Amino acid sequence: MRYIHTLFFLLLFFSFAYPQKAHKKSPPTWINPIAFDTPNGQNEEGGFRYLLIDYQDNITTQERFAHLAIKILNTDGIQEMSDISVSYDPAFQQLTFHSAKIVRGNNEIDKLAATEINVFQRETNLERSLYDGSLTAVLNLSDVREGDIVEYSYTIKGFNPINKGHFSTVYFQQYTLPVNRIYSRLVNKEARKVDYELRDGAIKPNVLSTEHGKEYIWDTDASDRILYDTNVPIWYSQQKRVAVSTFKDWAAVVKLMKPLYANPEAVKVPSDVVNESHNKSEKITKLIRFVQDEIRYLGFESGIGAYKPNPPSKVLSRRFGDCKDKSLLLAKLLRNEGVDASPLLVNTYSKDEIKKFLPSHNAFDHCIVHFNHGGNDYFVDPTISNQGGNLANMTFPQYGYGLKIKENEKDLIKIPSTEKAKLDITETIVVDSIGGGAIFFVESEYSGSRADYMRSYFQNSTEESINNEYLNFYSSLYPGIVSTDKIRFTDDSRGDKNIVTIEEYYKIDDFWYNLPETGSELHCETYPLVLESLINYPKSARRTMPYNLGTPFEFNQKTTINLPEPWFVKNDEFTADEDSFFYKNTTKAVGNTVVVEHQYELKKETLQSNEVTDFLAKHDQINNQIRYQLTYFGNSGSASGLSGMAIVIAILAFVLGGVLAFWAFRNYNPLPHDSCQNRKIGGWLVLPAIGIALSPFIMGFQIFNNEYFAKANWAGIQNLEIENPEMFAFLYGAELFVNVLFFIFAILLAILFFTKRTSLPKLIVGFYAISFAFSLFDLLAYNYLLPSDLVENDPTLYKDVTRSFIAAAIWIPYFLVSERVKNTFCNMHPKN
Repeated sequence: MRYIHTLFFLLLFFSFAYPQKAHKKSPPTWINPIAFDTPNGQNEEGGFRYLLIDYQDNITTQERFAHLAIKILNTDGIQEMSDISVSYDPAFQQLTFHSAKIVRGNNEIDKLAATEINVFQRETNLERSLYDGSLTAVLNLSDVREGDIVEYSYTIKGFNPINKGHFSTVYFQQYTLPVNRIYSRLVNKEARKVDYELRDGAIKPNVLSTEHGKEYIWDTDASDRILYDTNVPIWYSQQKRVAVSTFKDWAAVVKLMKPLYANPEAVKVPSDVVNESHNKSEKITKLIRFVQDEIRYLGFESGIGAYKPNPPSKVLSRRFGDCKDKSLLLAKLLRNEGVDASPLLVNTYSKDEIKKFLPSHNAFDHCIVHFNHGGNDYFVDPTISNQGGNLANMTFPQYGYGLKIKENEKDLIKIPSTEKAKLDITETIVVDSIGGGAIFFVESEYSGSRADYMRSYFQNSTEESINNEYLNFYSSLYPGIVSTDKIRFTDDSRGDKNIVTIEEYYKIDDFWYNLPETGSELHCETYPLVLESLINYPKSARRTMPYNLGTPFEFNQKTTINLPEPWFVKNDEFTADEDSFFYKNTTKAVGNTVVVEHQYELKKETLQSNEVTDFLAKHDQINNQIRYQLTYFGNSGSASGLSGMAIVIAILAFVLGGVLAFWAFRNYNPLPHDSCQNRKIGGWLVLPAIGIALSPFIMGFQIFNNEYFAKANWAGIQNLEIENPEMFAFLYGAELFVNVLFFIFAILLAILFFTKRTSLPKLIVGFYAISFAFSLFDLLAYNYLLPSDLVENDPTLYKDVTRSFIAAAIWIPYFLVSERVKNTFCNMHPKN
């Protein structure tokens, strides 16, 4: 009995190990032997040249025969073509080599008999966390020389059992390298009908009926290779080719795949996943996040596993799975909540082009989930982690079309794109002095798919590496830049609008630079580095193929430069509005502040060939003018000098104010209060006494500090892009006029206060009331005439209103009703 068990395990071992080995034997009898022609006088380029590519498929015996002949042209060809490698899946395939030889002149050297077949397990999709279990058989040919022809053939027997008799493939009749002869043959003895489709000029087959069944033969000269332009979309193909399929329609594909996704077992999500959900939409979102983030992406796709998902309970328990595992799990969890959900097969490369494919399960490379909730269709890729946003704001890649694995589905469905990519950057540069340094603050707001990317980047990178990467990014523009604080990442809206914010803090010691050829001139600049990286489209010569632009996005950047002195800058604007993109650049300045804004929107993903030249030319134009530079000309300043208009306004106000003050000082003499005791200034009067004594100095300082007399401010007003710049200039002049009057009035009040004149209480009440009214009027006028961003950049407007309101609220009642006031201000002008 013991020997029987030993024999059983030996048989089991050899039955498992046998398919993994590659064998050597004669070719099957159903193939057509095809010879290659020895090249004579051909233009030999590169390291090698294909003389023959021969593929023959037999649906009945489930075999693919391959026969290739390659001429070695130089040492590079020897290096590349001396090893013969063939990959196969040992779970259902068996590899057999029939020949491997070198043709040297009139001699044939057999290499198969004397060469060992080495078999390796080399996971080609390991970087994608996919293990397909495939093996690679390698023949290392010895003594390969320049001018030799390497010829070999092999058969791989076994189709994936998932096919259940179906077959689909593509036969290429043109490659990117010249091929002397391409021979493709399909043999079918089954009753199942074979459909084929010719694409991009492919030739029709020669159809024969033979002892092996119905045969389709394509025999072509493929020396007219195809050369692709640079930067073509990944879905684009112009090679002559033939698509073959035994599927009648997409409904037949659904029928084949549906049993693989039918799993009656119950599966329940951990209770803590959906706890505290306020509504069904929130519960759905939590289930999606759970599968995306908590179920690791990892797949074992050997044999039938390449198409059949694992049971959801198994995926849930081990917390990993590939795209179809995660999709089926999510669909089951959603169904548990009464949501109509189904797996959806897509092709991430072909996108809309899949509509042109013949029906086949091999047309897809990815699985996602479709569900309906509240009468709306939603699409979710459960393999994308770190996504944000609720159901209304969740982004989805542009996959084009998909096939829903559900009863009665008969055709592909269109997947609307919800790819939302937006980036808003706000830069603030505070310059400490001309020729000195600057403080540099950057706030970046990412939304949509770009928020998803940045969330993943920050979660998977160290703080040190992030800080260094950001600092190095800006060092190309500002070599002396240093970081003053760590980068701050804020992610407050993952469950809502999907917006993340990044704050950066820097100091630039050498913000200004001097060019030797410009003498004493100093320069500083700002440049949208992020925009430059986004629109750095590859150059292309005259082309005949589509041009890939990438995923559409929106970009906005606002840079505010606060300078130590007024700067004369002419407002400027540049706009380019095309079908494929929109760009706008604006520059505006008021006083010490210069604001530069860039807006860019990519509207298309692909350009036609005749659109490329104009597109790239316009982007050269954009790149040539997005750098903004300020120049300081020696000691003269960029906008130094006094405004004659301001001087005239100030003189008029000073004269008028002086006349009115002199009149009021001599002629305004109210009678003192009946009980006036001519008391000393004391009590609460000490506080307004301090303020009144300081007021002339403070107001005089504010008049000059606000730089009403700077020529640059008045010139900047004329450049403001507002509806009524003249009205704003009038307001600015009126503000100077009133402030000069207030300055003179403050001097008058100080004199009247300390001489304890009877006119002081009523005049100071009027002063507080008029001061508050004018501050409020000033604020309202600024809000009406100026854009909101300029008003927000001047917080003193709000401070002035607040300060004057508090002063009026306290001191007006006090000077009207205080007994101390009535008993202190008792003196009249001597003439009275």
